[in-house]
Amino acid sequence: MLKDFIWDFDGTLYDTYPVMTQALLTALHQFDIRDIDEAALYRDLKIHSVRSAVQDFADQYQLSANELTATYHQIEHQNQQAPKPYPGAKAVLEAVTAHGGRNFLDTHRDRTVYDYLAQNGLADYFSGGVDASQDFPRKPDPSAINAIVQQYQLTPSTTAMVGDRRLDIDAGVNANVQTIYFNVDGYNDAPNATYQVEQLIDILPLINQA
Repeated sequence: MLKDFIWDFDGTLYDTYPVMTQALLTALHQFDIRDIDEAALYRDLKIHSVRSAVQDFADQYQLSANELTATYHQIEHQNQQAPKPYPGAKAVLEAVTAHGGRNFLDTHRDRTVYDYLAQNGLADYFSGGVDASQDFPRKPDPSAINAIVQQYQLTPSTTAMVGDRRLDIDAGVNANVQTIYFNVDGYNDAPNATYQVEQLIDILPLINQA
């Protein structure tokens, strides 16, 4: 059974990808790039990453990836004002702490992530974690997870990385911890995960009840 949980933020704890997708579309429009399929872009962001999508557009349209990235982040920050956690997030975080476990973040988002958690009364369920300010290599590199495991003396066999993308799961596998793939979009993109759930509430039976 699992005791400690390391959580991805975007698309796992919080439903932020719709605004992220719209922000990138708006940024592309500012560079006169239109006729982008929104559903296909959403899938691309979830299967790969914003960074990967930005680089692809920059290469295809001979743009500055740095300028497109900066424009995207400005728009996303303006529009992502009050994201909501997925159903069941609070119940699972609460259950982890109630049974003696701890929750940690592993996110590439900046420290605004803690403001979002506080807005929904979730900040106190976290014991620490890694965000963009620590400048760890990006997933699937396991460095951030390894740092959390080492700093907080976690046991890999009872620690789970929870994420909605293959990158999250691969990072967990590379760190030799357990993994939970949140298959929220039905993409079935992480068959190597230790566990797969379609709703966060389905994690409850996996929590150590001791």
